[in-house]
Amino acid sequence: MVENAEIKLNGLRVLLVEDSFLAAASIAHMLEDMGCQVVGPFGNVTDAMGIVDAGGCDAGVLDVNLGDETSERLAAGLLSRGVPFFFVTGYMSPALSNPKYASYRRVHKPLTEVVLADALTASMRKRS
Repeated sequence: MVENAEIKLNGLRVLLVEDSFLAAASIAHMLEDMGCQVVGPFGNVTDAMGIVDAGGCDAGVLDVNLGDETSERLAAGLLSRGVPFFFVTGYMSPALSNPKYASYRRVHKPLTEVVLADALTASMRKRS
């Protein structure tokens, strides 16, 4: 289990948006090992927006490319609510069209638990 002395991950409700079943299962398992409560996974923006709109998460892990759409609308929703997030991307992910997301961390698949924990704690610190 990966821990961070400054940021507590145990019990953190993490929205997971990933359209690849295998990647989603792997990331969900790692988040659970860190003590997080996984919200999802969701494979599309519409389904995940319901959670964002309801305030049902404390942080977000967003795959950039979700089929024929990107996760920018989710990022905007999280940003407007002050919920930290970061992007997960594959090698063929499109660039995000809005430059305001350029400063948000992007981690590349496949992820390790160390990389995932680092990105999550860094996004939580950025919010503070």
